[in-house]
Amino acid sequence: MKRWLTAFSLWVSIACAVEVRVNDRRQIEARGIEVRVFRGDATEPLFGSVVKTGDSILFNAMLPLVPGETYRVEVKSADGRWSEKRLKFDLTAPVAPTVSISPAPTLLPANALKLYLHFSQPMEQGVFLERITLQRQDGSIVHGAFRETELWSPDGKRLTLWLHPGRQKTGVNLNTDEGPVLQENKPHTLRIAASWRSTAGVSLGKEFVFPIAAGAIDHAGPDPQRWLIHAPKAGTRDALKITFDEPLDPAMLLSALKVKPEVAGVVTVAPDARSWSFTPVAEWSQGKYLMEIDPLLEDLAGNNLLGPFEVDREVPTKTAKTTSLGFEVGD
Repeated sequence: MKRWLTAFSLWVSIACAVEVRVNDRRQIEARGIEVRVFRGDATEPLFGSVVKTGDSILFNAMLPLVPGETYRVEVKSADGRWSEKRLKFDLTAPVAPTVSISPAPTLLPANALKLYLHFSQPMEQGVFLERITLQRQDGSIVHGAFRETELWSPDGKRLTLWLHPGRQKTGVNLNTDEGPVLQENKPHTLRIAASWRSTAGVSLGKEFVFPIAAGAIDHAGPDPQRWLIHAPKAGTRDALKITFDEPLDPAMLLSALKVKPEVAGVVTVAPDARSWSFTPVAEWSQGKYLMEIDPLLEDLAGNNLLGPFEVDREVPTKTAKTTSLGFEVGD
C-alpha cells in the first residue's frame, strides 16, 4: 500500500507503560518481544506476520486494518509481563504540501546567487533539478540554471536554490559561453512541478509558479550606515526594527544581527528581506544598546560587508565602514 494513502489519528483508551502505535505503513509497532492483536473484543487474535527490529516489533495484519475500528494490542515485555493497549484506527485524507519563495516579491539583481524555497512539509531530496524549471520571458527554458549542490535546512523544509555561480559571475567561461542565468531587466518564471512529493509520499498536487524580476547587476555590498533603526520605548515589548538599504539574504538575517547587551527575543524577517525586527521576551530596559552585524552578511548578489562577490584586482576592495550600529531605548 502506498505511503501517501495513509495518515492516522490514534486514540488510546487505556494508559499503560508499553509504547504502541500504527505507523505510516499501516503496521502496528510496539516495544516488546511478543505481540498479539485483536479486533474489538474478539477472543481470537488477527492473523499476520511479525518482524522484530531491535527492541521493537512490527505486526502486519493479513487483512487491512478497518478505519473506525478499535484494536486491542497485547504486548509482552522483556521481563515476561503482558500489557494491553487499545487503538482506534482512523484513515484521513493526506494533506498536500505547499511551497513559497523568498524573498517575495522576488526582485533579484541580475547577478543574484540564490533564493529560497519554503515547504510546509519535509520534501524528498535528490530530485530538485527534475522538479524545478526556470523560464525566460518568451517561455524558453534556461538549461543549467542551477548549481547541483542541494542544501536543505535540518528539518527538510527549506531549500537553498543556488543559481549557477559559473554563469552568474562575469568573465568566467560559463558566463561567456552560455550567458548569465538571469537577463538584466527582464522577467522570468520559476515553476515547481506538481509531482514533487513530501517525505510522506504526498505530492504537491499542482504546479506552483513564481514570477521573478531581474533588475540591474549589483556589485556593491550592504551599507549599514544607510540603514534606518526604529528603536522601541523602554518598559514595552515593542519590536526593534531595521530597514535596509537593499534586500539582504533572508536566511542569514535570522542570525546575523545581535543586540548587545544580549537580550532574549524573537527575530522576524520581512518577506521582501528589506527589513528586520526583533521582539524581546521581556520589556526593554532604558539605556544604550549596540547592534552587532556579522561582516559576512550578504545581499542577494553575494556581496557582503567585507567586499563584493566579484573582485577586480585592479580596483581597491570597498568594505563597509562599520559592522555595528548604536541605538538608544528611551521613554
